[in-house]
Amino acid sequence: MGGGTKVSLPGGALYRMVFERSRDSIIVLQLKQGAAPVILDANPAALAMHGYSRRQLVGRPASVLGASLSRGRLQPGDTSVFEVKQRRRDGSPLVAEVTARNFRSGGELYGILIERDVTWRRAFEEEARALSARIMLAREEEKKRLAAGLHDAVGAMQVGLSAELLLLEDHVRRGAKAEALSSSARARSLLKELSSGIKRSCVESWPPALPVSGLSGALDELLSAFSRRSGIGVRRTSRLSGAKRLSASPAAIIIYRLAQEALNNAEKHSGADTLHFSLSGDGKWLTLEVRDDGRGFAQGPTRSGKARAGCLGLKIMADAASAAGGSFSVYSRPGGGTRVRADIPVTAGAAAL
Repeated sequence: MGGGTKVSLPGGALYRMVFERSRDSIIVLQLKQGAAPVILDANPAALAMHGYSRRQLVGRPASVLGASLSRGRLQPGDTSVFEVKQRRRDGSPLVAEVTARNFRSGGELYGILIERDVTWRRAFEEEARALSARIMLAREEEKKRLAAGLHDAVGAMQVGLSAELLLLEDHVRRGAKAEALSSSARARSLLKELSSGIKRSCVESWPPALPVSGLSGALDELLSAFSRRSGIGVRRTSRLSGAKRLSASPAAIIIYRLAQEALNNAEKHSGADTLHFSLSGDGKWLTLEVRDDGRGFAQGPTRSGKARAGCLGLKIMADAASAAGGSFSVYSRPGGGTRVRADIPVTAGAAAL
């Protein structure tokens, strides 16, 4: 074969044409007992895949391809299919799906390797697995937040209610009607607070206002609750087209979750006085921007190498935007506040949820 030892094959011209024009990499090896496989020929697809010329490969041991292609001793006629990680000539990684077959010709043993480049597929699968793990982490964080909210609300109220009920029992035993009525009123007030706390946690888990009031109404409630809790003033601008249609789109809940996480980060870490909240949409894309005048932070790794406070929240937001087919950016500097922006297509896939 071209440039190397010729191997006689039936119908040589036809086989040569198939060999040269195949879109899959084809490599012919000479196999000798106790010796490393030697490359006899490689078709143009193989040369392009590995980044070599025919002259650079022919006559060289198969190990030049950057990995051992041996999968045990095949008997003539046997076929083996496996995957192998190699290196191209420029050093970049290559993952190939290989079909190997041995055959005899003129008393000599040869091997044919048919390779298919699956590097992109493996990289895509790795990214999909990593994304799935990050989405699972985000869901677990959401559950953790809900559990913490319920635990705090119920725990605090339990102590207060127990104390009031003990006082109420004591007042009843002593016949102190006025004190008993006062304790009963305080117990009702604590129950009301408990109910409000549980309701707030449920609303944070899933906003009931979204299907009723739409995205704009749900965000109004979210921002009002944020401002009451944090004491941070909110300035809001909104420019939406097709607002009714948005409420039924997966993009609406994605934007809501991103807003929720941005406000949570601002409340916990910013120390801001004012927060600017902007939402705009042209019917095809939704753009969310949240900017505060807080302490900000230096972007990039910390000196200790540890994750910065709020870093996980930003990572979750970036992953959610990416999974929805959109983009996410964050800008901050010490003393200069923080700005986050997300652009989400209205046709965002439900997988992002």
